[in-house]
Amino acid sequence: MSGELSTGEATGRSRPVRALLVLLVLGVVAAAAWWFLQDRDAWPRGEALGAALRPIVEGRNPDQALVARVIWESYLETRANASRWSGLYWGLTFAAAVLSALAAVVLKLETVIRTEGAKKDLAALFSVAAALLVTISTGGDFQRKWQANRIAAAELERTGYEFLEKDGADARSYLAAVGQSLLRRHMAIVGGSEQRQPIREPARPASQGR
Repeated sequence: MSGELSTGEATGRSRPVRALLVLLVLGVVAAAAWWFLQDRDAWPRGEALGAALRPIVEGRNPDQALVARVIWESYLETRANASRWSGLYWGLTFAAAVLSALAAVVLKLETVIRTEGAKKDLAALFSVAAALLVTISTGGDFQRKWQANRIAAAELERTGYEFLEKDGADARSYLAAVGQSLLRRHMAIVGGSEQRQPIREPARPASQGR
């Protein structure tokens, strides 16, 4: 009888510890994810290209100003999207790895959690949570969305520097290259890069009177 009471008392004492441990882990994962996503907005992205395009955007040539603005704003959009999808993908990946590790570690704890039932419950909860995070990340195609936007940003950055190299000659011809980069991004996200045919960029005339 006394053995049953001691077991019940131990189980009752372990419940607050178990709940506190779960809340602590979830709080740490949530805080780390929030900090990571918030801090990414302050990371430098293409300041050199923006500084080079700014005089053209503020210049008097309307065609060159329009194209420079389109290139720069499209570049910022794709980089921001790449940053967000990358944060989601890697945040969920790291969180799933942490929870998987905790599921294994909690079974070895002796002093924090004494009852075998509590250990198994916590290990099961951590394992299920890790599997859910992996499923969400995989089902949402976060990795492909991140990579598609990152590649599009690189192409737009290249277009911007080519525009600067040619002194903005025949400015509106660069709009086709911007459109093709954005189209490739959408096709990579929707259909996958392996399911689409390569798209040829229209030839741009060489600069005149340089």
